[in-house]
Amino acid sequence: MAVTTFFLFLGELNMFTKTYTQPGYTPPGKTVLDDETYQKVLPVWVKACVDAILYVQPKNHDPRMVIGKRKIQPQKDWWIFGGRILVSDESLQAALSRKLRDEIGLDIPENRIPQYSYLLNMYRWSDDNSVVLAPAFLVEITQKEFSQMLKNVPCSKEYEEIQALIPQEVHGNESFHPALRDCAVALISHLLSKIVRM
Repeated sequence: MAVTTFFLFLGELNMFTKTYTQPGYTPPGKTVLDDETYQKVLPVWVKACVDAILYVQPKNHDPRMVIGKRKIQPQKDWWIFGGRILVSDESLQAALSRKLRDEIGLDIPENRIPQYSYLLNMYRWSDDNSVVLAPAFLVEITQKEFSQMLKNVPCSKEYEEIQALIPQEVHGNESFHPALRDCAVALISHLLSKIVRM
């Protein structure tokens, strides 16, 4: 059943990036579920999100994976940055650019976000029991942008702390969510492929 849901949802994810951008298409009106109904559907509902595996290359140091400690649910713990895709003509890159700006005040234009994701994550949140399907894009940020993120933390509604860690540290830390550790593996693989191409 889970595999069927996964492939059905991939078709729906395709609709987010293609169907809604066709001329003449009008998305349906916004529907809001009451709290009781929302809690009932969460365990069987697959949410479409988009994530950024941010990394920074400090001068004279190995690349660092940037992670944030969330102060609200879901995943009130260490995580990457991103969030829900709006049902509109929003592309994955536009959605990610919006989420980075809204969540942590980081202004990354769409053209800096790769056309293809490096990882397609499917994970379940333990705090609300919902399932998320999220392409994760590898996005390199500058040291100046990382410093700006640190300054923006006190104003963030979602994050209370930010760290830049060697990806191997993230992967090896069993207290982190398995999907976060998978993101670290994706970054390690990407960085190794860059070395091989040199």
